[in-house]
Amino acid sequence: MEDTVARPEYRSEEDSYLAEFCEKIGVNFFFYANFLWRSMGCHFYVPAPNSLPISLTADDLNFLWENNVWFLQRVIPDDQEGFESYAFLLRDKNYDLSNIKSADRRHNIRRGLKHCIVTRVPFRLLLSEAERLIIDTYSRQGRNCGPGVLRQWRDYFSAADGNPLFRAWGAFVGKDLAAAKVEFVFRKGIQPEALFSRTDLLKYYTMNALLFISTRESIRSEDVSYICHGMRPITGEKVSLLNFKESMGLGKYRVKERIDINPNLKPFTAKPFLSICSHIPKIISVRSEYVRLVQGIVSTLAMQELWN
Repeated sequence: MEDTVARPEYRSEEDSYLAEFCEKIGVNFFFYANFLWRSMGCHFYVPAPNSLPISLTADDLNFLWENNVWFLQRVIPDDQEGFESYAFLLRDKNYDLSNIKSADRRHNIRRGLKHCIVTRVPFRLLLSEAERLIIDTYSRQGRNCGPGVLRQWRDYFSAADGNPLFRAWGAFVGKDLAAAKVEFVFRKGIQPEALFSRTDLLKYYTMNALLFISTRESIRSEDVSYICHGMRPITGEKVSLLNFKESMGLGKYRVKERIDINPNLKPFTAKPFLSICSHIPKIISVRSEYVRLVQGIVSTLAMQELWN
């Protein structure tokens, strides 16, 4: 288990709600530089929101290294050293079908809306109905979905239930929950966390309907200024999913990305070590989320080395 990072005083009630959630699900976190930083495992931290540029001074980084952070992934200002990447950030309060440039995507959304009812749902419903959606989604992505993964998501739904920052959406085909989305509000922005869907009901374009309606209604809320679908995932992203998000008009734009490394780990980021790690068999990464994370860190460090 990771050592806990020193946490500055919470600045708001919002911070306290997020702290309570992270503590319930057993995720290490801290608030720093007006961002929430969460551990993804292996002392690897990402910020929320994670589509906005973050400047950290040498003193900032030293504070983090002294508190047992090993890696940080962040978007940086264009004048800093990093590599070209992408992120999604939607600010258009009038988001609608006019934001969808693809005629095929607009057609699929309309077809989805004919078959689906999309609405906010309580997390209690996900506790009882989402298991099949999670298993199907992980299977399509080629990821392991054993009892431990399902338990983690049950813990997530239980912790989010009753927390005013967390929201869940569902797309129904008849009485069946066909797709679900979970998200939270932070610093006047929506942070989508996950999308799940039943494979046998994808023919009704459930994901198209769910993402369109949830995005349109969320961005128009008075307490929301933007929706942050995030930067490039450290473990990579399937081209099909990337194209789907881009075609939904979610605000993809070019950014500079960087992984900061604790100086004590520098010997383990040398080229020979990175080369060895890059040859971890794919079957192992499929079975282990931690191995996928390590592979993602290694491949990103190699990419960063080429740019710098």
